[in-house]
Amino acid sequence: MFIEFTVSNFRSFKDSHTFSLLASKNKELVDENTFPANDKTRLLNSAVIYGANASGKSNFFLALSFFFKFTISSGPKLQIGDPIDTEPFLFAKQTKGEPSTFELIFFLNGIRYRYGLAVDTGMVQQEYLFAVMKVREVTLFTRVKQEIEINPTYFKEGQKIKEAVRENASFLSICAQLNGEIAKSIISYMQNYIVTSGLSSHGRNTSQKLLEKKGRDAVITFLSFADIQIKDIKTESVSMDFSGLGDKEIEELFKKKMAGAKEEKVYFSHTVYDGTEAVDTQFLDINDESAGTRKLFEYTGSILDTLERGTPLFIDEFDSRLHPLIIEGIIKLFNSPESNPNHAQLVVSCHAVNIMTNKLFRRDQIWFCEKDQYGATDLYSLVEYDEPVRSDASFSKSYLQGKYGAVPYLGEINRQTGCED
Repeated sequence: MFIEFTVSNFRSFKDSHTFSLLASKNKELVDENTFPANDKTRLLNSAVIYGANASGKSNFFLALSFFFKFTISSGPKLQIGDPIDTEPFLFAKQTKGEPSTFELIFFLNGIRYRYGLAVDTGMVQQEYLFAVMKVREVTLFTRVKQEIEINPTYFKEGQKIKEAVRENASFLSICAQLNGEIAKSIISYMQNYIVTSGLSSHGRNTSQKLLEKKGRDAVITFLSFADIQIKDIKTESVSMDFSGLGDKEIEELFKKKMAGAKEEKVYFSHTVYDGTEAVDTQFLDINDESAGTRKLFEYTGSILDTLERGTPLFIDEFDSRLHPLIIEGIIKLFNSPESNPNHAQLVVSCHAVNIMTNKLFRRDQIWFCEKDQYGATDLYSLVEYDEPVRSDASFSKSYLQGKYGAVPYLGEINRQTGCED
């Protein structure tokens, strides 16, 4: 279960900012939108991030992607001397030579962990892992460059491994590679996080589900809630098509390199009518469906997997090509104890202000990104806003009026046609 993520000196995040799904003490929608992580802690099922264009919303999701990719894959995939592709804040002299820092707090198997990294483009400067055992947080390991201190009681799996870690790899990934029990469980947990964007195509999870009847039925059922008029879905394995790349030599190169490679084509079944009588079915290639239908299909596998496993799902630009009522319906899936019994968590960024209501969200579920005059992103929630916000306030109206910040300040737009009257 995701609790908090902190980032600093990464892209537009100059100072340290923390995004949290820790529920505040207020009682708004407490039974619907929160769940107990343990006897003392309640977490949020969902959250939404708003902000003007170029305010840093996407950089938050990129920070998550980088953190998980490096933590999980740097051990097995990076070689000695390979650079670390972090991106420090560039608009301040004091940050250019400093490391980017990241920290994730989460529950796993009833234990609260705190794992963090500080990396520059050349090496890991710091790394640590703490865990709450009973009531006290204990150190499992700490790392400063290549000096690693191990707790022999709680992380004995790391004692013989610390000499093997490279300066450009996470110690956690190396421990997992060498079968450390705690490290493997944490890496496996992180691999279940999904971080994606509504601006990219990512339908592989959905296509994979179509290979089994149970998965195909689940996909069709999910799509039907959006009033998409399909009766069935079928797939066909075909040779990959490299035409249309724009360069014949590149096309031929790919054909040779990927000879025999297959891809799954997806087809949706629609009813054919004679007047008002259904007489036949017609299958259409998914590429002939609407952009909104394709986007919902791409989301479907990740949403279903997340709900089934009870893991977090992060989607940037969530409202891209989706109807507002579909957006609201998906959020309600995560906010409902009936449809989300495993406590999956959904975090999205969007511009759809119609869902910014006290009927759908608590104040601690609504977050904002805003850039200051120096190009640095500020990240804050509605419950943290300087002036107290009433739970029955019109959140969307106040936001569009600029009361919470995080909106563009538009000057007058003049259009010059160059034409004379």
